[in-house]
Amino acid sequence: MSIKLRKTSAMDTEEDDSDEEEAEGPDENEDHNMIRFGVIADEEITIGLLLTGVGYCRDNFRNYLIVDRDTKLDEVENFFYALYRRPCIGLILIDYLTAKRLHHVLDKCKKVLPVIVILPTKGCIISYMEEKERQRRQRQRDLSYL
Repeated sequence: MSIKLRKTSAMDTEEDDSDEEEAEGPDENEDHNMIRFGVIADEEITIGLLLTGVGYCRDNFRNYLIVDRDTKLDEVENFFYALYRRPCIGLILIDYLTAKRLHHVLDKCKKVLPVIVILPTKGCIISYMEEKERQRRQRQRDLSYL
């Protein structure tokens, strides 16, 4: 088993970071062995995850988007696609309300990685649980017909 270590000094980190990633897509110099999280959620969830150290920001790319009611659907879709196509993203966390807005996009996602996890928020946990209960009842009805 080998571990790749890179020695850096304070002087060459600023110079290296400026050339490492472009705004349009993933960088060739980015370490593809490092799997990162992507977050598309409301302010409360996103800030909580950023406080745990999940946040990543380099040049014109960051791995999180704070979504509120005023955030345009096109902006959320474009950010999701940017995360989904990025080879270093292994997990995308999306809050429940944003996932409902992106349902038509999420239905098309068939890749194994990144894994997409939908997080219920405390504001919508009741509707989330009711929907899950309806789905459970429907599965039971379908099984009873067989």
